[in-house]
Amino acid sequence: MTPPLGTASAHQCNFLAMSAARAAALVGLILMSAAGCRSVTGSDTRTPSDTPESARLVTTDIARFWTAFDQMTSAFDTLPLRRDYLDVGTDGLKDFTNRRWKDARTLAGMVWPRREYYASVRANTLRVAGLESDIRRIYRSLDTLYADAVFPDVYFAIGGMATGGTTGEHGLLIGTELFSRAADSPIGSLTPWQQSVVRSIDALPVIVAHELTHYQQRYGASPETLLATSIQEGSADFVGELLSGKTINDHLRVYGDAHEAELWRSFSMAMNGSDLSLWLYNGGAASGTDGRPADLGYYVGARITAAYFDKQTNKKQALRDILTIRDFGQFLNASGYAAKFAR
Repeated sequence: MTPPLGTASAHQCNFLAMSAARAAALVGLILMSAAGCRSVTGSDTRTPSDTPESARLVTTDIARFWTAFDQMTSAFDTLPLRRDYLDVGTDGLKDFTNRRWKDARTLAGMVWPRREYYASVRANTLRVAGLESDIRRIYRSLDTLYADAVFPDVYFAIGGMATGGTTGEHGLLIGTELFSRAADSPIGSLTPWQQSVVRSIDALPVIVAHELTHYQQRYGASPETLLATSIQEGSADFVGELLSGKTINDHLRVYGDAHEAELWRSFSMAMNGSDLSLWLYNGGAASGTDGRPADLGYYVGARITAAYFDKQTNKKQALRDILTIRDFGQFLNASGYAAKFAR
């Protein structure tokens, strides 16, 4: 999941490149359904579906945002966003607002300084419904691999460029503005972190895969340590790649692979504590002159998860184990990941 507004991090989906052996192990598991897809633009309160085809992709909030955007006159002009977007938005948008930007005043202050960027991605955001077949395939992949899967609705909204995605009471919540960059989008008004994470619209299904994984996670208790939280996030990265076959954060993998032993030494000394500030949700602080990217806890957590998965012969059971961790220290030990640095 993405952190609360103020920690300045959207999803750093650091999906590990799938090894040939890992891909081969999955060939016999993933059988895509040929069932037809359907576009959905409505919304209401309901429980998650138990079938991939019944989950809905809700896009109506996107058009409402642009109605409000066209009427804004300054960063202090909150009426359009409140009247034409937030107050009349879907249940998912209300969840998103409550979890992130809170009100129209905050959102207007985030949007207005970057209005040229927003205008440049408008056409792409309105193409989201066209990605349904890709997203539906991800849902079907999960259905094939995990018998207890549930399939929430997906709400696509436009926020303040601080959250790529999270989960809410009504389903998956996706910050579409971060994943609709056009070839000519001006990024000079964006923060360095925002410049590093904005992606083209073809990355949107990968974010959905990450959030869909979070929705399946059933842990014995909420993660409290750096180790537990990093595995929670990193495992969503790893499983998200199993489902989508793609990665959007190559820069984390490139940096992590080049510094893996060094990162593990540093991480292992802090992993049993609760201080996340150097490893997670630190997009406004950690990326800087030393070239170290933010959110490297995602990388470490994904590497631990990959090590566990690769050791198991029964891949479906391995996936179940990953989604139902009860003891994160035990999971680390079972992965064998730490042992390779002890040699």
